[in-house]
Amino acid sequence: MTIIFITTFSEVHADLAIIAHPDYQGGELTREMVKELFLEEKLEFPSGHKAIPANHASGSPDRKAFFEYVLEMSETRHKRYWARKVSVGKKGAPKELASHKEVLDWIKNTPLGITYIEKTKVDDSVKVLLTVAVFDDL
Repeated sequence: MTIIFITTFSEVHADLAIIAHPDYQGGELTREMVKELFLEEKLEFPSGHKAIPANHASGSPDRKAFFEYVLEMSETRHKRYWARKVSVGKKGAPKELASHKEVLDWIKNTPLGITYIEKTKVDDSVKVLLTVAVFDDL
């Protein structure tokens, strides 16, 4: 007799690193604070310096994970959120960056920037502010 056990579990995938310019002096951030910055509910780091967030391009696995685990919203809901903000005179959603290289280049050249990237792609030219564990249900 053969017995087969089937289990379900969550497998940890590559964590996301919330990153900033290497000279970042804006203070410690929580996941909730990062969410507020990216939704422009807050415009400044804890230090009082203006924050300039940037997203990955639509369809990026990093963006999908960030939206799910930090923003806690789908791409569709995110688009509706920004459409409402624009309709009442706010500026549009954060800048979008097309690749990991573009993300790293942008953050190195944007002293008040904040963005995210798969943690395995981080190099010494950026400062990691927060690490977010990403799970994928199997």
